Amino acid sequence: MEGTSPPQWTRETTWRQGHVLRAETATALGLIHPVESARTCVVVIAHDCDLANEDLTAEPDVEVIVGRVAEPPDGNYRWGKAPRTLHLDMMRNGASLAIELVATAKQLVAKTALAAHTHDSSFALEPRSLNVLRAWLSVRYNRAAFPDPFVTRMRARKLDAKLMQTLDPFNDTVSAVFFVVDEGKELTREDGNPYRLSIVLTFAPGDDPEASADKAEQASEEVERLFADRCFDKKSEKWAGVQLIGCVPISEDDLSVSKAKLLMQWRLEHMSLRADNAPPAPLAP
Repeated sequence: MEGTSPPQWTRETTWRQGHVLRAETATALGLIHPVESARTCVVVIAHDCDLANEDLTAEPDVEVIVGRVAEPPDGNYRWGKAPRTLHLDMMRNGASLAIELVATAKQLVAKTALAAHTHDSSFALEPRSLNVLRAWLSVRYNRAAFPDPFVTRMRARKLDAKLMQTLDPFNDTVSAVFFVVDEGKELTREDGNPYRLSIVLTFAPGDDPEASADKAEQASEEVERLFADRCFDKKSEKWAGVQLIGCVPISEDDLSVSKAKLLMQWRLEHMSLRADNAPPAPLAP
C-alpha cells in the first residue's frame, strides 16, 4: 500500500541460527546452489545475538551458507568430522534428511533485505544438530594441529587414509576421533624413535547404548589391528614411526569436560602445524 514503510529489523526478529530460508526467499535474494539449484537449501549461520542486534551500523548483515539437500548423506561428513564440509541432520515435515554445507559457500544477506521474510517452518533443527553446527563453524578457526614429523609418518604409512577407511563402516556410531600424541608433550622424535599415540573414539549412545558400545568396541579393535599391521614388526617386536598405545571407545555421556580438554580431535581433513584441524563449544552472546 502506498506510503507503507518497509519492514524494519528489530530485536524481536524471529530469525535464529539454523533457520532455513524459504525457497522463494532464496530465489529472490539470488542465493542458488551453483551445482544443484533444485536442491538449494540456505541455512542461517549467524549467531542469535548478532541476529538480535538492531544496530545496523554494527551488524548490518546475516551470514548464511548456500547449501543443498544431501541424498544420501555421507557419514564421513556428519557430526562435524570434516572442517570444510558438513552433512547436517535436519527434519523436514517430520522426515529426516541431511543438508550439505560447505564452509567456503558463506554469503552475507543484508538484514534490510531479509526483514520482510520469514523462515521455512517445515525445517526443524534439533538441539544436538544445532550444537554440531556451532562446533563445526568454530572448527575452521580452531583446529588441532599435530607436529609435522608425526603427520609425515602417518601419511608415509597411509595411516591417515586407512584410518578413514577403517572407521567408515562405523560412521553412524563413532562421532569423533581424538588423538593424544606423546601424552600432549611436544617432543622431537628421531628416526627409529616412534611417536606414542593414544586414540579415543567417542560414540553416541543412541536408543540402544549397549549396541552402540559394542559397535564402538569393534571399531577400536579394527583401529588397533590397522596400526599393528602397518607399524609393528613382529620379528623385532618393535614399533616403527608411530606406536599405538591403545584405542579406547568412550560414550559421549561419559566423556568429562576435564578429559576432553586433554584431547585433540583428528579430522578427515587434518593438517599439520605447517598449514592448518575440536569438541563442541557452546556459543554465548
